[in-house]
Amino acid sequence: MNRALFRAMFKQHRKKIAVISTGIVLYEGLLTWVYPVIAENPAVTEIAVSLPTAVKTVFGVPENARTDTFEAFISGQFFARIWVMLMAVYGIQTANNLLAKMVDDCSIALLLSTPISRSEILSTQAAVLIFLGGILVTVTILGLFFGASRSGITICHDRYVRLGLLGFSFFSLIEIYSLFFSVWFVEEERALTYAAGLTLIFYCLDIVGGLSNKYSWLKKVSLFQLFQPQEVLEGSKNPAGSIVGLNLVSMILWQWAKRVFESQDLAI
Repeated sequence: MNRALFRAMFKQHRKKIAVISTGIVLYEGLLTWVYPVIAENPAVTEIAVSLPTAVKTVFGVPENARTDTFEAFISGQFFARIWVMLMAVYGIQTANNLLAKMVDDCSIALLLSTPISRSEILSTQAAVLIFLGGILVTVTILGLFFGASRSGITICHDRYVRLGLLGFSFFSLIEIYSLFFSVWFVEEERALTYAAGLTLIFYCLDIVGGLSNKYSWLKKVSLFQLFQPQEVLEGSKNPAGSIVGLNLVSMILWQWAKRVFESQDLAI
């Protein structure tokens, strides 16, 4: 990894990170502020319990899961869908900007004209990508701790840390395969299309698989099946196995991406 390049790339993206982080913290603050009011209203809980399974699936609530806890509330309103898609979209766009876009506008030619090797360039871009994602995950968890504390909501901090680790591994995989598509196609539009398309397919499989027992097998082939925030927060699922699996796949894809990039004809 090249430190000078890392600093330069980080400076380009730090304003965007600051804006997204602020939005996440403000939204979490809103959710933790309104939850005590909602929790005191039994009618809201009754409505949540009466919702059909298909509707719960759309909001990322597992079948037969509780709906009367803060974990259920924050998962359904934020972690299960909004946070996942926000982080996925950010990771895909950033991976594309860090490589494929630079090839398209020929700015990568400046890097290749320096003594920095292709492997070092790719390693640095990947480090920036993962580091930025890690910042967002950390801000999310710490922001929720702060909001819950201010609103007097009791939570199990260890479980939220585990969710943060799972989220980091999950989003890192999305970022790595997005970077891989950038390396493979070295064309901004195609790389973005394939990365976003694959993520959307995984997402749709997870949704459709939860709508009916007839299609439940679809969830097994969806990457999103590995990210079940409510189950992790309620302690009914240990994410250790998923974290190891996600990191292993990321490492394999990363090694593959390095080999492709080193032999790729960039035509610049």
